[in-house]
Amino acid sequence: MATTSGDGSDSDGSAEQAELSLFDLGDTPPQPPVPEPPSESQSERPKEPPVPVPAAAGAPVPATASPAPPPPAATPDDEPPVGNLLDGIVGQAAAVDRLQAALASPLPAYLFVGPAGAGLRGAACRFAGELLAARSPTPERERRLALAEQHPDLLVFDRVGAAMTAEQAREAVRAAAAAPVAGQQKVIVLCDVDRAALSAPILLKSVEEPPPSSVFVLLAEEVNRSMETLASRCARVDFEALGDADLQALLVAEGIEHGRASFAAAAAGGSIDRARLLASDDDAAVRIETWRGLRGSLDGTASAAMAAVDAALDAAEQAAAPLEARHESERAAADEQAELYGTNVGRSSLDERHRRELRRVRTDEITMGLAVLASQIREESGNGVLHAAAAAGQLDAIGDAAEALRFNANQRLALSCLFIRLGHSGP
Repeated sequence: MATTSGDGSDSDGSAEQAELSLFDLGDTPPQPPVPEPPSESQSERPKEPPVPVPAAAGAPVPATASPAPPPPAATPDDEPPVGNLLDGIVGQAAAVDRLQAALASPLPAYLFVGPAGAGLRGAACRFAGELLAARSPTPERERRLALAEQHPDLLVFDRVGAAMTAEQAREAVRAAAAAPVAGQQKVIVLCDVDRAALSAPILLKSVEEPPPSSVFVLLAEEVNRSMETLASRCARVDFEALGDADLQALLVAEGIEHGRASFAAAAAGGSIDRARLLASDDDAAVRIETWRGLRGSLDGTASAAMAAVDAALDAAEQAAAPLEARHESERAAADEQAELYGTNVGRSSLDERHRRELRRVRTDEITMGLAVLASQIREESGNGVLHAAAAAGQLDAIGDAAEALRFNANQRLALSCLFIRLGHSGP
């Protein structure tokens, strides 16, 4: 997998990618000719020393002088087969059925639409793995590399900043025009195309008529006016927000205890990654109580608001600890994949992806905290502790903060504005 950076260059050094081969199918070394038995007249003649004959240009080297061919790349024979990757997409039965049917005759472009946390990126990589496996003599290898986002013919373009840049869009177009590196198929995943208003026209022609070897998979939370024409050129696949039951079942299947899985699923807001992080986080419940106590500390002063901001950001930093541990494991797994398959594709982009994920988990933690505050306000409004007008004003302030964070606003500034407004809202 390659992931591009803001300057339009492949951040994983795709210029150095080499064609992968599981087997070295070199020329079979020529065997020495089998001598015919000598005739009777020949056996009676005296033997003469052989006359050396110079090898003709391009003649094969005798087997004894040929170096041994390199051994084939190692394969994980002791691991069970991963099977159909689409089976691992959780809680999206309709989407899985449609993608499974698409494998028989893939279209040039697909558009996955669904809320953040519904697993669109993971589903795209799983779909890509099946597309790559369908035309390969080593399907298990293609699936494993795609699942690990290490496949040289799976290119994922993440936006940098608030939206995909025009240069990123041009790089995606160039990537689609290039031949596949390792096989017959290439899959290009474009993330957050609903935030690519200026880049959508650049992508349109390539998405509409890509080379036969390329398949586009576009990811978006919604189809807005800026991308309606681009969306019309794609086969749309809708993903739903995951319910608590689906998330809990997923966590339990992964070995999480029922009580912890129930708490993590309820607090994850429908996000698979968020649920997994919360399930591995012993301090999540403590942080939720920290958020519940923030409104009580606000008295309308700037100092109280700033103290609440510090507490919220400290909680977000604590939430990132399990993810940082997981990143360590991913780096180790990437190194193992590189040793196993003889390719380091995607490894150089891992640190950049980790930085994005750390920011995302901090934002998700703050978003969860805002949801805790909103729930608290609704409870107080329902039991008469908070007047309806004051509750509406506080909920509007929380909605404004959530919208600002969604578009990568400075977290400290967004929270400062929120807590100042909450501190001035009457009961």
